[in-house]
Amino acid sequence: MIIRKTIAGVAAAGLIFGSTAAAAAPAPAERGGSNVSSSEEFAGTGTFTLLLGLLILAGIIGVIASNDNDDLPTSP
Repeated sequence: MIIRKTIAGVAAAGLIFGSTAAAAAPAPAERGGSNVSSSEEFAGTGTFTLLLGLLILAGIIGVIASNDNDDLPTSP
């Protein structure tokens, strides 16, 4: 029982002193902006995405078109 109270007290003290230390920390330096043209990691992949989308669309159309409409019962 004593260990549980000790752990709870240490956790509460850590929360109090941690938030106080964070509030007392100096403000970070002003951040600079980034270039808009190089901000995206996937810039220039439009052609690959378009081809991949068309391939997926063709696969979906192929599955739909190959449906034989076999509505036979499965039980004897």
